[in-house]
Amino acid sequence: MKYLIQIKLLMFLFLTSLIAISCSEDEINGADSISSNCRDTNCANYTSQATAQAAFDADPECRNDLDADNDGTACEEPGNSVRSCASTSNCGCSGKRKAECENDPCCKWVVGTGCKCS
Repeated sequence: MKYLIQIKLLMFLFLTSLIAISCSEDEINGADSISSNCRDTNCANYTSQATAQAAFDADPECRNDLDADNDGTACEEPGNSVRSCASTSNCGCSGKRKAECENDPCCKWVVGTGCKCS
């Protein structure tokens, strides 16, 4: 009888381990695992509300950080830090390294030429 209880306990532990292993990471972590696959952004990464809205519309699950009040409109709040880029060639991109250039929403990296205004 003692061995039967031990065997049942071992079977229970084995089966619960199998169930835990078979669950996907999304099932275990819920939305946290979804957001961990998303690049962290904020309104300052966009040159206008329209570009922020386009990014939000394209991937609302990852870009939910752009919609603070959860009404479906991105970066609408006053002081949202949407960055306006200069429309002239003096946009401040010249001389930036690739990583710095790619992180600036007003700049684009052009292979062979370097950082240019977007």
